[in-house]
Amino acid sequence: MHTVYPTKSLKELVGTFLETSPFQKQLTSAMIRSTWQKIMPKVVCDRTEKLYIQNKKLFVTITSAPLRQELQFNNHKVIDLFKEAMPEYALEKIIFL
Repeated sequence: MHTVYPTKSLKELVGTFLETSPFQKQLTSAMIRSTWQKIMPKVVCDRTEKLYIQNKKLFVTITSAPLRQELQFNNHKVIDLFKEAMPEYALEKIIFL
């Protein structure tokens, strides 16, 4: 007699693997860095020194003080860009260092 196993799509299997993977934090960081490169202008990316995420907060080290100030003023716009680019990841806040 044959055992019938429930079928899952490849997307579901990959999602399950990523949720249980010990590399989840590194994968999320890589996705965040990639998204930052896509949504931000080259000028901002060139002056971005460090980028990491912790407790749904994105910490960004910017080497230019005027640029950092401008990004802080437009914090809500940057969050909206992230939500549009990565709707599956709930980013709560961006802190510019």
